[in-house]
Amino acid sequence: MDIFSLLLIILFIATAIFYVVFFSFVYYWHAVKMTYIIVPLLFTFEFFAIGFFVVCIASLIVQYYPVFLSLIFRQ
Repeated sequence: MDIFSLLLIILFIATAIFYVVFFSFVYYWHAVKMTYIIVPLLFTFEFFAIGFFVVCIASLIVQYYPVFLSLIFRQ
């Protein structure tokens, strides 16, 4: 399994945890006027999109780390 797949699985787990915590807070603050479907979906999509970009950047850095080191320490 490459680093991208591993980080993507971790991102899915983190998104699920974020979704559960966010819904529990929405339920706890039931006096606040907000929709129970649209707002959490938007926040979850934003969280997942940012996480996906972090996963892509981290996997590119890990993938090409030897190339960067060889360019830096090239004699």
